[in-house]
Amino acid sequence: MIPFMHWGWELNPRPTERQRQLARTMIDAGADAVVGGHPHVTQGVEIFRGKPIVYSLGNFLFDGFDQPEGRLGWVLRLTVDRGGVVAWDTVAAQMDEEGVPHLQPGARTPCGRMGDGVVGVCANR
Repeated sequence: MIPFMHWGWELNPRPTERQRQLARTMIDAGADAVVGGHPHVTQGVEIFRGKPIVYSLGNFLFDGFDQPEGRLGWVLRLTVDRGGVVAWDTVAAQMDEEGVPHLQPGARTPCGRMGDGVVGVCANR
């Protein structure tokens, strides 16, 4: 189970304590990962009990922000099996002036594997 949450404050680059508590509660209740969106900026990733919590993917296709942080988004790739999330990574996408996303090869973004204790950093392919 992978809940996708609509939460957080717009343009806040960090998750709130309430988001963190809810995400951890979902993992404790059996979620294999937790993914969020709404703040229009990426909010980072946490590993809890070996499972990823991606607080906000940011924007992918959107033309409402002029700030650089509002023009960045992550595409989340999950590899799953019957045991849950085996591996995951994020791919950076930068929006142009028209709000169209362009993948950013070589950008370093969060990634990991099942059971990791810390979030890794991988170069986008």
